[in-house]
Amino acid sequence: MMIRKKLAVLMLAGVTCLASGCGNVVKDGTEALGEGRYDAAETAFEEATKNENKEVAADGYQGLGMTYYEQEEYDKALEAFQTALDQGAEQTQELYNLTAVCAMKTEDYAKALECFKAGIALAESKTGDDKTKADTALLQEMEYNVVVCYEQQADWENAKSAMKQYQEDFPEDDSVSKEAEFLQTR
Repeated sequence: MMIRKKLAVLMLAGVTCLASGCGNVVKDGTEALGEGRYDAAETAFEEATKNENKEVAADGYQGLGMTYYEQEEYDKALEAFQTALDQGAEQTQELYNLTAVCAMKTEDYAKALECFKAGIALAESKTGDDKTKADTALLQEMEYNVVVCYEQQADWENAKSAMKQYQEDFPEDDSVSKEAEFLQTR
């Protein structure tokens, strides 16, 4: 499972509330998280979740998810990220990827697949200038993790199919050749 810690920081930097300047509590939580002061971050983000503005509340849950993720409390992070999505947080590849990674860490591979597929669908819907190298790297990570999820569920046919798709989409990645060979024996 490939995970980039920098992804977590990028995702939090994209919190919509910060862009619109709608609340110091989210900004305070973000600063505390960036400094590794997890108790302060958790307190600030919990306060944001109680805000009547759904956008601020969703950002609070997203921040809580990031705080728990950084502390490797994946069950809590998964719950917070899912609540953020339920509360109307902006649906991004990063949010779906982190939610899926947390689901994998808690061995909920069905949930992980659902989230990876949602993130992949978002990536595939981007065109032209909307696509970046970061999007491509994240898409590659998510597609690979789809293979892993199928393997963990012993769903060999779907794992083979996902690996074939991965190899078509990322032919330059030689590192998966042994994995592909393994799947052919299943």
